Amino acid sequence: MSVIAIWIDRDHAKLFEISSERMERKTIQARHTDHHTHRPDAIDLKNHEGTFFHELAKSVNSADRLLILGPGVAKYHFRSFLTEQMPALAKKLVGCETVDHPTDNQIAAFAMKFFDLKVG
Repeated sequence: MSVIAIWIDRDHAKLFEISSERMERKTIQARHTDHHTHRPDAIDLKNHEGTFFHELAKSVNSADRLLILGPGVAKYHFRSFLTEQMPALAKKLVGCETVDHPTDNQIAAFAMKFFDLKVG
């Protein structure tokens, strides 16, 4: 069984795939288009999120259970994206929690406690 904890903000997502044998970490960067001549509007942000969220969803598709963590609204936007665009993957979601900016080790510890797992 594989569980994945995702810590997400608007700039990147950190994935922690945890099984009873191991834990793997991966980072996915959001690809911002930098326009110095105008501020991004709602359409720009929606397109950016769609691309970022599709890439992220592909990376977590193999999970049996998902946990989303993060400091702001990106975690809720990703949860909504899954519900609307990928309902089969959304059914694997078991939590969406607010955490500020923890270290990777703190994220891993939070996920291990949440899923009641021990590696090794």
